[in-house]
Amino acid sequence: MITLLTYKFISKQHWAVFIALVIDIALGNVWVAYNGGISNSFTSLLLIFIVIAFLLLPTALAVATLCISILGQVSQLELPSLLQAKTVEFPHAMHPEMLQHAQGMLIGFVIAAMIIALSMYYLKRQWLQSEKAFQAMRERQLRDEQLLTIGAAAAQLTHDVATPVQSLRLLNEELQETDVDIALKRDFSEYLRQVELSLTQWREAADDVRSKRQRLYTTGEMSVQLQQLLRVVKPDAQLHWELPEAIRDFAIKADRTLFPAIANLIMNAIEAGIRNGEQETVVTFGDYTSDGQQQLVIQILDKGSGIHVSGEEKLGMSLSKSDTGMGVAAVISHATIERLNGKVSWQSNANGTMTQIRLPIVDND
Repeated sequence: MITLLTYKFISKQHWAVFIALVIDIALGNVWVAYNGGISNSFTSLLLIFIVIAFLLLPTALAVATLCISILGQVSQLELPSLLQAKTVEFPHAMHPEMLQHAQGMLIGFVIAAMIIALSMYYLKRQWLQSEKAFQAMRERQLRDEQLLTIGAAAAQLTHDVATPVQSLRLLNEELQETDVDIALKRDFSEYLRQVELSLTQWREAADDVRSKRQRLYTTGEMSVQLQQLLRVVKPDAQLHWELPEAIRDFAIKADRTLFPAIANLIMNAIEAGIRNGEQETVVTFGDYTSDGQQQLVIQILDKGSGIHVSGEEKLGMSLSKSDTGMGVAAVISHATIERLNGKVSWQSNANGTMTQIRLPIVDND
């Protein structure tokens, strides 16, 4: 078969396979015309080309192949068997009984072709969806393995840092009793407080995850905790918060890992704006209803240079090397919010990059 030879030895491009299929269909119909016309029972073998078309070609070209194959069969009614035409009294004419038989064969061919086409289209679509789901599962598994490694390293780092921090606390107490400059004492105490706060928050978050403990947080509480957290890690950040009063009492169910996850995304936005010479980052709270489920929507707009459109769907799904790091914060934040039945998406626009976080709203009882 020309199609299989073309696909295996010449080219696997769609147009080449399509042309080979058309040639095969034409040759098949010519052979049928010389061997009994449409009444030839071997006409059903031409259905094979429809199967091949829906397996190897895009839907549009496969449908075109289906139409060409049906037209080839229709032509057999107007052009009966060449051998038969030589034996009848009137060339290219069919007896009424033979014509009815040929019409029945044509109708059967068309019905079989349509059933095969629809079946192959459905099976191919299901197969592609399964492949896509399998690929997504593999990417998720790889991401989970990476996060497990990062989490183990973070736990070890926290354990290693705990002892030096205790020593620094004792040194700070002694420093406060000396005649060192007051500003130095204040700065040292503030930096030590930030480190201790981070360690405490990490321990509390880890304890929540281990015990699967969650609680209700209102939108107002979330805003306050996020602002407090960002004042500690980025006190000089210029953040513009927009929280409508109408949604201040909306509640979501989460553990303490949610706030560092959202804070990481806000920090990424702040740094993207700074790299582009812009200082202000806008954080907006809103709500949205999808499929009967009301959701809290947090939009983070930075004024950075944006991200490439092709990378929007992959961002946060796996570690990817860039000029500013490996995207670890985005991956961790994405996984954390996803674990809490939320969703994170990124979209570039004329003003920079919009990071959107969606979390399901629950009854505030």
